[in-house]
Amino acid sequence: MDAAFAQTVLEHSPDALVLLAPDGSISFLNNAAEQLFGYSRAQLLGADYSLLLAEASREDFHQLLTGLTAGAAGDAGRGTAAARAPFAGAGRRGDASEFALEITCAALPAAAGNAGSDAAVALSVRPAAAAARPAAAGPSAAANHSATPLDAGATAGAAPRRRTFTSLEAELVPGTTGVLPRLTPAEHDDQLKAAVLRDTLTGLPNGTLFNERLAAALRRPDPVDVLLLNVDDFKSYNDMLGRSAADELLVEVASRLRNCVRPHDTVARLGGDEFVVLLTECLNAGAVAKRISESLYVPARIGGSTVRPGVSMGLASKTPQTHDGAELLRQADSAMTAAKAAGKNTWLQFRPEMLNTPAHKAQGETGLRQAVELGQISVHYQPVVSPGLGAVVQFEAFARWERHGKLVPPNQFLPVAEQSGLIREIGDEVMRRACAEIRPWLAGDAAYSVAVNVSGLQFQHRDFATDVLGIVASTGVDPRQLMLELTESVFFDADSDVLRQLRQLREAGVRIAMDDFGTGYSTLGRLKELPLDKVKIDRSFVAMIKTGKEHLPFFRTMINAAQNLGLKVTAEGIETAAQAKYLMDLGCDSLQGYLFAKPAPASDLAGTMESALTAIDKVEAAG
Repeated sequence: MDAAFAQTVLEHSPDALVLLAPDGSISFLNNAAEQLFGYSRAQLLGADYSLLLAEASREDFHQLLTGLTAGAAGDAGRGTAAARAPFAGAGRRGDASEFALEITCAALPAAAGNAGSDAAVALSVRPAAAAARPAAAGPSAAANHSATPLDAGATAGAAPRRRTFTSLEAELVPGTTGVLPRLTPAEHDDQLKAAVLRDTLTGLPNGTLFNERLAAALRRPDPVDVLLLNVDDFKSYNDMLGRSAADELLVEVASRLRNCVRPHDTVARLGGDEFVVLLTECLNAGAVAKRISESLYVPARIGGSTVRPGVSMGLASKTPQTHDGAELLRQADSAMTAAKAAGKNTWLQFRPEMLNTPAHKAQGETGLRQAVELGQISVHYQPVVSPGLGAVVQFEAFARWERHGKLVPPNQFLPVAEQSGLIREIGDEVMRRACAEIRPWLAGDAAYSVAVNVSGLQFQHRDFATDVLGIVASTGVDPRQLMLELTESVFFDADSDVLRQLRQLREAGVRIAMDDFGTGYSTLGRLKELPLDKVKIDRSFVAMIKTGKEHLPFFRTMINAAQNLGLKVTAEGIETAAQAKYLMDLGCDSLQGYLFAKPAPASDLAGTMESALTAIDKVEAAG
């Protein structure tokens, strides 16, 4: 028979035909299989066969396949395919509904020269209601697997009566017209179950279905990974763009997530802007997390505006000590919280120290409180260089905690500080020490300044501005030489009087900078409405400059627009001479990053400045 004609026969067979590769992945399916299971061919090719079976039938069918392929060698030697009586069980469609089916299996003979290789398996699948059934099950049928029973009111071979939904049922099953042709009671129940297990906005599985799949995955010996994520600053999108546009953003996030994973992985929406991904048999979950982060960070057109939906993610993986799905989700949640504390728009792998148990939290709080009381919170400084002046014009202050002879990373102790309320004391201490330690250098030029990062939680205290001015006065520093750096989200906090306090500080001379500019939801047009003196281009943009030959017009747009509004522009995260030269040529006012110097104690200021000036001289000489 002609191969092309044989292919046509397979494609148009009335029975659903599926071919499994030796590793259990789906290597072929026909049109009838797509229709029966409700998946597209692209979704199923390469996926594991278990995707097509209800959880209750997977183990039994796996045992059947194992026995079938084990006996295939002898059958192959006789030039025949190994076959068995039909398997009766339950299938699972793409919408999560389950149905009774029968599968006839045949292990195909190995190709010539590959007699020792594992056998591929051909499957012919039919819904149980359409399969020919004997009046009484014989011994062979009993020895096989029992089928999911038909509904008591259904008569084999009879066409089910046309029935209508009640008004409640029509609401539960989106897209119905109130009449569903040829719907059996069992199929109707499947439709209702599918609707209950799906998120109505995105069409993704909801928390109930996700937990069901997670529990099933944990019962198998395969690797299991969970990625928990939510959209950074989603409330601000909602407030600024409106509910409809915010919903549009969630649908876009759902679509991008689905495109980042394999067909048999699960992407679910737990509620609000929180999503979760279940990866099974994945050899590199970190690569998937990175792919998701990069995919979601691509700008999207939402509600007439271009937004960049950054997400914070936590990754947790099954270990021999994992008890259940709830534990894995708690671990992923702890990692996600740490990712947010690390600056958002990133992902972190769970580590035991991230667990926010009462004992761990109390221990962290106690140690941090003692550090504050004993003066163990120190400050390190990183220079900010002006290419035009060829000089260091600012130092940014960073909090550091030395514990047991080692520096505790800020992304570990600052979240504890915020959760415990210690952030105000630590913030005041860092500002006080920065002003006092840098004052001799500040006295050398009125244009010099020191920058201090401020948390949004500090602005929840209505006397924060008064406290800042008190620190400046007590240390003898000119208020005009202090710059406070805040992330974009702080400026748009509608639940506080942030803007009132910022204006009070600016009237007294303190300067204000927007940190991580471009990563959130502010626009260049809105900058003129804010009490600002500077914007800092986020390091994620700077990282796009690899050789210095790239065409990245948004840099020129940001720099020119900000400067036209009377704002200074600093680019942070500069690590290479190519990045520095690229931004210098665009007229960026100042640069900051490891290329010039890493943060260091006040005692090393002289060496830090020398390092920074040497680096800027080399960049200019190379240009």
